[in-house]
This record gives sequence, structure tokens and C-alpha cells, in this order.
Amino acid sequence: MVRYRQMLFPLGLCLLMAVVAAGYYLWHRHYIQPFSCQVNFIQHHPDETLSLWLNYTVEGSTGILSMNGRLKSDPEKVLNRKIFFQVERKDSVYTLTSVRNMAFPDDNISNSWLEKYEPLFFIYPNKSIYMRIKPQQNDSYLFILGTLPTYVCHKSKSE
Repeated sequence: MVRYRQMLFPLGLCLLMAVVAAGYYLWHRHYIQPFSCQVNFIQHHPDETLSLWLNYTVEGSTGILSMNGRLKSDPEKVLNRKIFFQVERKDSVYTLTSVRNMAFPDDNISNSWLEKYEPLFFIYPNKSIYMRIKPQQNDSYLFILGTLPTYVCHKSKSE
């Protein structure tokens, strides 16, 4: 009986260590490190050019995106929106799902026009977008849509 108990303790310890390691692995695959970053970039399309500024703030499973911009063809056209979203992560793939999309009073670009140039996540609630977000060594984040590196988002100055 004593020998049985002596064998049971190392076995139980190994099992506990395996459960802890598996738990840590799963947590690490899905945990979302809080971050804030901003990016200025220009989108070139055959019939239009948009100058955009994005500011992401992600905390846990939620985030806020401020999106501002202008059209090259008509500088009076202003984009000024805030998107509240949910975040899920599996490894480096993030699923962002819009919850509420607000257009500020000075935003004078219609949703139907914007649909031609931006993914629906940026326009309407309950729309998802899948992105790879890879932290870089210089406190920046590389955002990748599909296989295309889309932009580098730099750590916000306030952090």
C-alpha cells in the first residue's frame, strides 16, 4: 500500500504539471495584450485616393477604432467615425467584430459610397474582419489582411 502511494504522488504531480502547461498554452494563444496604436496612410484606388488616419485601442476583448480621412478628389468630403468592436484571438489571427459604428456630424461620406473602398467592418455593426496583427520589435504592430501586409500601426505616444 505504501509503495502504491509513493508511485501515485509522482504520477499526480506529472498530471498536474501537464494540465497547467496545457492551460498556459491555451491562455497564451487567446490572450489579447492591451495595446494602442495609430497609423496614417493613403489608399490608392483606380478612381479615388483616400488619406486615412486610424487609431486603435484594444483592451481585453473589446476595442475602439477612431477613423478619420479625406478624399483627394473632393477635400470637402470628410470621414470621421468611431467603431466599437469585440476582439477574439487565436495565435496571430484576430477577429474584430463591429458592435457600434458612429459617424460624427462632420462626416459627410455616405455608407454606400464607402462600401466601394472599405471592408464592411468599418461601416456597419455586426460585421467581422479577420486580421493578423503581429507585434514588431519597435513597439509597432503589423496589420495583415489575407496575405497582404496592409499597414504598420505605431504605438500611441500616450502609452
